[in-house]
Amino acid sequence: MTDQQNIYTFKTGLPGLPEDLKDFNLIAIDKDSPFYLLQSTKDEEICFIVINPFLFFPGYEFDISNEEKTKLDLENNNDIAVFCIVNASEGLKTATVNLLAPIVVNTATGAAKQVVLNDQRYTIRQPLPLSDQTGEG
Repeated sequence: MTDQQNIYTFKTGLPGLPEDLKDFNLIAIDKDSPFYLLQSTKDEEICFIVINPFLFFPGYEFDISNEEKTKLDLENNNDIAVFCIVNASEGLKTATVNLLAPIVVNTATGAAKQVVLNDQRYTIRQPLPLSDQTGEG
């Protein structure tokens, strides 16, 4: 069963995926876990592990352009949520995080967009620091 409050719509889709995959459900893996699943509502096999990057990278920051805010219908900065995709294909111990292209969500409207940053501080394969948050370290 799908919780409508957790459905986010990528109006322009997600890069690398078929254009018709626009709606994704954000699912908490566990109530105490920092990991979520971002799963297509149309094709359940399309699913990403995502995190709130600020839990793992406290210094992570970027600006959202006015153009991106307009695309997301953002009127209030308090309505922003940010997630980053985790690549854990070889397990959590070697997992990496895409900090260069965060997923920005308007929590008030459900609009979402993957924003590609022009910021050399970040990479698409930033090692995920393991700690008590993951139960791995």
